[in-house]
Amino acid sequence: MDGIVRKRDTGEAGNGGEFGTVARRDADIEVDPRADEHGDVDAGLVELFGFDVRRADPVEFDEHAAAAGKMLAKAQSRLRGRLDALHRSVGDQRSPRTGWGRTDEQVLTAAREWVTLADGDAASQQTGERIRGPLRDVETAQTVHDQAREQVDGLDEAFRIRGGWNRAFLVANTNGHVHSSMGCSTCRPTTQYAWLTDYSGADEDAIVAAAGHRACTTCYPSAPVGDAASLPTRMFTPDELAAQREREERAAWAALSPAEKRARKRAEKLAKAVSKTGKPLRFEEDLGDAGKVREVISTERDAELAWERGHGDAINLRRTSGETLPEFADYRRDQEARAAWRARMRPVIARTLAEKHGTTAIEQKRRLDELTSAYYAEKHPQLAEQFVPDDDEAYLER
Repeated sequence: MDGIVRKRDTGEAGNGGEFGTVARRDADIEVDPRADEHGDVDAGLVELFGFDVRRADPVEFDEHAAAAGKMLAKAQSRLRGRLDALHRSVGDQRSPRTGWGRTDEQVLTAAREWVTLADGDAASQQTGERIRGPLRDVETAQTVHDQAREQVDGLDEAFRIRGGWNRAFLVANTNGHVHSSMGCSTCRPTTQYAWLTDYSGADEDAIVAAAGHRACTTCYPSAPVGDAASLPTRMFTPDELAAQREREERAAWAALSPAEKRARKRAEKLAKAVSKTGKPLRFEEDLGDAGKVREVISTERDAELAWERGHGDAINLRRTSGETLPEFADYRRDQEARAAWRARMRPVIARTLAEKHGTTAIEQKRRLDELTSAYYAEKHPQLAEQFVPDDDEAYLER
């Protein structure tokens, strides 16, 4: 079972998506339906989609399709947020009843004109700076959105070319029905679904039997009519499964003795701790003019956040390199001192985690670098390319 998707997010049934700035078109892919005959694997398609769209079984194919749908939903949400920020930066007003006064396209055009005027000294530099950042964020988010849209469209096209197969989508609310697609006439564009990829490619009888009383009779004409007692279901949403696990965990916890509960709490605390012994890492240093700095890292999550912050400091320094005005020279030196302090923390963090998990410091460094890179790619894509991992040499065991 995969996560929640919306029909409007994936664009199923020809929906053009939320943003009028992107025109939906046929995907530029070629999927040879005779692939199984000659056994060729198109390296280009594998590179584009991350798997062989021509030969993957329905479950694998739909797992990738569901993931692509979730990525598109995130990209749409991020783009909407960036567009809203751009509306505000150009002075557009938003009404609770009618929304923004100008369309996204009008605001994009106005923003680009203002930046051009500012670059040519026909408008104030203050105006240019106020608009330039939000405009850059929109353009970056638009690129990510377009790439996600192409993935979804390409997989839709590959599904069509291969002839399709049975699918199961469970409406994500109480007593939601199971549908064969996200285009059922009984649903709305805003309907949320749990895509049950485990049932992709199954015959209708198997899906109907597993869905029980939840089977949509419009999508599955063979489905009988009944209730939870007469036709129990084996299909549940992620929220329902999570609630069931929580009930089971509470029951299991209640059955423990006081001593067992204390032992479990200690084990859980140790599992989350940054060090093998459970002791936190303490970093304290006097940076001179920059003042005294102190940080305590108790858990592995604290370590991950400290790693992100340290590289964030380094990114900010690189972004402002050569731009510091003389009156801010002292402030920049303080920034440099703090960034250097955080850089000295990182090898200690990596070695502590390596000792706990029986790995090497370099392995932990690379893992943390991957997490940080993924963080910037998702949260700050405009900065992702400026993330530069440290050289491995500082993390070699001695």
